[in-house]
Amino acid sequence: MKKMISIIISIFMFVSMSTNIYAIENIAEETNEQTIDNIESNTDLNNIKENLDENVDDNDQSNANEEENKDDNHEEKILSIEYQTHIEDYGWQASVTEGNVSGTTGKSKRLEGIKISLKNNESYTGDIEYRTHVQDYGWQNWVSDGQMSGTTGESKRLEAIQIELTGELANNYDVYYRVHAQEFGWLDWAKNGESSGTAGYSYRLEAIEIKLVEKEGSAPGSTARPFHQKYYVGYQTHVQDYGWQGMAYDGSTSGTTGRSKRLEGIQIKLENPLYEGNIEYKTHIQDIGWETSWTSNGSTSGTTGKLKRLEAIQIKLTGEMANQYNIYYRVHAQDYGWLGWASNGASAGTEGLSKRLEGIQIKLVKKGEAAPGSTGGAFIRPGNIRYQTSTQGIGWNQIVTNGTSSGVTGKNIEAIQLSLGENDYDGSIEYSTHVQGIGWTDYVGNDEISGTISQSKRIEAIKIRISGEIAHYYDIYYRVYSSRYGWLDWAKNDYISGTTGGSFGIELIQVQLFPKGISLSCNTARTSLSFVNSNGLMICKNAQGAIVNDAQSYMGKQSSYVLRVNKSTNVVTVLIKNGNGSYNIAYKRFVCSVGNATPLGTFYTPAKYRWHTLMGPSYGQWCTRIVDGILFHSVFYSKQNNRTLSVSAYNKLGTTASHGCVRLTCGDAKWIYDNCALRTQVVIVSGVGDPLSKPTAAKLPSWHTWDPTDPTI
Repeated sequence: MKKMISIIISIFMFVSMSTNIYAIENIAEETNEQTIDNIESNTDLNNIKENLDENVDDNDQSNANEEENKDDNHEEKILSIEYQTHIEDYGWQASVTEGNVSGTTGKSKRLEGIKISLKNNESYTGDIEYRTHVQDYGWQNWVSDGQMSGTTGESKRLEAIQIELTGELANNYDVYYRVHAQEFGWLDWAKNGESSGTAGYSYRLEAIEIKLVEKEGSAPGSTARPFHQKYYVGYQTHVQDYGWQGMAYDGSTSGTTGRSKRLEGIQIKLENPLYEGNIEYKTHIQDIGWETSWTSNGSTSGTTGKLKRLEAIQIKLTGEMANQYNIYYRVHAQDYGWLGWASNGASAGTEGLSKRLEGIQIKLVKKGEAAPGSTGGAFIRPGNIRYQTSTQGIGWNQIVTNGTSSGVTGKNIEAIQLSLGENDYDGSIEYSTHVQGIGWTDYVGNDEISGTISQSKRIEAIKIRISGEIAHYYDIYYRVYSSRYGWLDWAKNDYISGTTGGSFGIELIQVQLFPKGISLSCNTARTSLSFVNSNGLMICKNAQGAIVNDAQSYMGKQSSYVLRVNKSTNVVTVLIKNGNGSYNIAYKRFVCSVGNATPLGTFYTPAKYRWHTLMGPSYGQWCTRIVDGILFHSVFYSKQNNRTLSVSAYNKLGTTASHGCVRLTCGDAKWIYDNCALRTQVVIVSGVGDPLSKPTAAKLPSWHTWDPTDPTI
């Protein structure tokens, strides 16, 4: 019996080498029981062996079933996300798996930190990365695989989150996530690194839900608006007389309009940028030009305390922000108003025109989305033009450009050449000159000569025009310095600049190409002057064809005059020289009263008196002697007191009423006293007409015993 038991045990030990301990114990127990039973039943060894073989087969089948179960359990392990949050007052919460909420709702508790990890990722390379936007700190660095993003123990709220997959995981799955935000509630689903939450509102995140979705799979819900940002770009300007203004955001106006106040400095910064990168900017400053280096992230571009205007600006984004967004900006410029929108480092404003910036608007726009408005005409600067003049007795002067004076003062120009320089648009330039003894010449262009050479013929006026594409965007401006009169006003686009009929030459010229829309004063009444015959003398007409009765504002003060007194009309006409030196241009006219005793002839003034005793006795102001006892003087006073005017004599101005002197209003008598030097020629005539119409004087009531033109009252 013992020997048989020993054999059975040996067989049992052999089988145990291929089975687990648990199975061995079961088999041993069953074998012992059966062996004992069989021995007691006088069963032979073969039966025992068969029973042992059957037990071994059963055990093998059991082991095979266990291996199958292990394989089944391995197939059931699927990729998933696990996450937990640190909550105000509660601390770290238990981890939850994807699709479940971590955090709270309805309890006004902020999320302060978060950990996210992947489970059962055995098939793909890659990991899960995430970062949070934290109160006072902004966006944090990326962390991964269960590391904490956010803070603990600092009472700082999470405001937004970004989550993304890397490696092969990102090629096979999308990660979706949504947050429960203060005041907004559950926001829509974000995915793959997009921002979820808020920025600029100071709102807390309260809960989060995260899901993995296979590529091409449907989102868990709406993805319309997972993120609410209050501001994207902020900016403030330093304004003349006002100093730094408050912050403006996202297209609102910083600065002023309608107050003629210059911008002097600007600061710009991105508000809670969604991607890596900065905002950079530089300005064009009065008397300085473009800054040589870029300023960024809220630093000052421009000046303060130096009274320097900003004239233009450039703004750009850098880093990933530049790949995701366009930065648009437009300025309110002096005389132009709002210009078009510039973007991404292009210039906005003006250059070379001395125009101040007054206001600015800036906006971030996602790539692919439309500009905030028209992008035409964002930057204005003069075009390029070159010209050269030939001066009588000197020859050709050097070539000048863009508004520089060409010519020699005191010498007449006899010829000119003009051409367009390098510009953004194609086109041509043409010009015609009014030449002494010839009149208007045919138009020539593009460096051809207009005028004459070595013929001693002065150019007296000019017209210039442009054509082609450039004419759609620019106007041609020009003005001349006329002998005796100085600079006339700017002419534009084929208007006459200069004089005709007066024999006045052009001594200097300036030519400039300005963009359309500039409000430079031009084509005024003083752009050109023409002189035509009237009753044997010349009268002046302005550029609009109106007769100029008082040419002082057009021609300025002259060095000498002739005074013409017409006894027939009781009018004094002031004459000035034409270009040839003859006193035949009517410059001013005064109403007067002469007398029958006023002599005819030519005289030269010998003396002047501030007050002088007249017949009666009476008294006159601003007296200039003509000859003997004949004077120019004011209407007389009963006393040497300008409050004792003879009202009846004053009201007779324009009629023959004096004892021989030439009575004038106080203002006119003073003009002769101040402007006509001693030895001024006086010509007294009768029986002829006047070149200009007869002026009138006011009629005074009897109590009005002072002259309304008296500058001393």
